[in-house]
Amino acid sequence: MSTSETQRLQPVKRFFRWYYFNFSERISAPDEIEQREFGYMNFEGGMVRHLSFKSPGEYRAFLVKSSPLAVYYSVALYHDPTAPMESKGWIKADLAFDIDIKDASPRIKENSFWICRSCHSYGPLPKPDKCPRCGSRDVDEVEWVCDECMEEVKEAATALMRLLMEDFGLSRKNIKIYFSGNNGYHFHVIDERMRKLGQPERIELVDYILMNGYDEKIFQRNSPEGAVIKQRRKIPIDPNVTIDVRRIFRAPESLHNESGLSKREVERLESFDPFTDAVVLPDEEVEIKVYYMPKVKFKEQTYGPFKEERLKLPAFLAVYLHLKGLGEIIELGR
Repeated sequence: MSTSETQRLQPVKRFFRWYYFNFSERISAPDEIEQREFGYMNFEGGMVRHLSFKSPGEYRAFLVKSSPLAVYYSVALYHDPTAPMESKGWIKADLAFDIDIKDASPRIKENSFWICRSCHSYGPLPKPDKCPRCGSRDVDEVEWVCDECMEEVKEAATALMRLLMEDFGLSRKNIKIYFSGNNGYHFHVIDERMRKLGQPERIELVDYILMNGYDEKIFQRNSPEGAVIKQRRKIPIDPNVTIDVRRIFRAPESLHNESGLSKREVERLESFDPFTDAVVLPDEEVEIKVYYMPKVKFKEQTYGPFKEERLKLPAFLAVYLHLKGLGEIIELGR
């Protein structure tokens, strides 16, 4: 992370500190915590790995003290999680899935746009190699979600939940579903049969879910006469997340470094609203210079659109815009 990027993130640090100080008790620690590897990103731009905690209390105390930009823990259990990767001693790993909006929603490209980090010009996709206004190559693509986009992601998550239960016989109580904190859903499967799967078996499982090599005509031709053919649907998971048995995954109830929303457990997918249920930062008004913001709905209230305006917005929205590079929180004393 560059020095300028580190400085840009500083105005949101106090809000992350506020959350972890006031709500550390809501942070759920993983089971068998002593055998997990933890890692975190700090606001100074560093990534720290190979940490271990002996208890949920020790883990929560760390969050209060450090107020990380992002925090993760391993899907794997190790004999020594603090050792280098080759010496940790892999035991087994939870089964994990990630469904992201860019894979689940064809509609997302229609809503997304590019923005120049230098002069704050913006425009529709595709993103140019350099800004047509100032010539800067510091041009980013911004995914801007709508209700329809998020419904498409939710539909994919619902389909995955059904497949895991119906095709693999998993119990709903062993499937933990979380809004990722940004634009998708994470699944943590806590089941001893699945925990023992190695990488080759997980590759086969991914191929089944993604329907890699599936040919409907061949399948029907080789099915027993009179068999009921169940319609298959490709579910857009990220294969790398499921295959990697040593991955560190974003911690539940932690704040997402690209949105300020929390990775929130979802009990009922059909009624979950991420832009209400995952909003955990305060409502206090914060002064912010908004470069560009299309219309957005948070906590049942619509904001925007805004362009090159200095105004006061709730902290949760100001942090969201600041982290996405669409505005700059104006700190006290400036």
